[in-house]
Amino acid sequence: MADSNFVLSRGFDAEVALTKGRAVKAGTEAESVTAVTAEGDEVLGIAMFDVTTAEIGQGKGASVAMMGVAEMEAAAALAVGDDIAINASGQAVAVNSGARTVGMCVGNPSTNSGDRISVLLSLPGVVTA
Repeated sequence: MADSNFVLSRGFDAEVALTKGRAVKAGTEAESVTAVTAEGDEVLGIAMFDVTTAEIGQGKGASVAMMGVAEMEAAAALAVGDDIAINASGQAVAVNSGARTVGMCVGNPSTNSGDRISVLLSLPGVVTA
């Protein structure tokens, strides 16, 4: 089980349903977030809780970890010390050429897709050569 020790979190309006542990980006409306849709998206933070479409209709917002150690959902096996990027679904993957680095795995290495890892965030991230 992954752990988190975030330094900064912030609440936003959610434009779409969000999944806990996946990356989010700035939404089209002020003070809102939406799910990332591409590997190159600029990550604003990591969703700390699930938000369903029904909950959005009831006014529930999104809590987003923006600084510190956050719990992320892995898309594949990742080791402690791996630099982390995102896939088009906002899951953690190993950095490859041209990817935007969002942090480093600092605990709870994954062996399978869906495992939770601890990532020291480095946002908004830089594009690797």
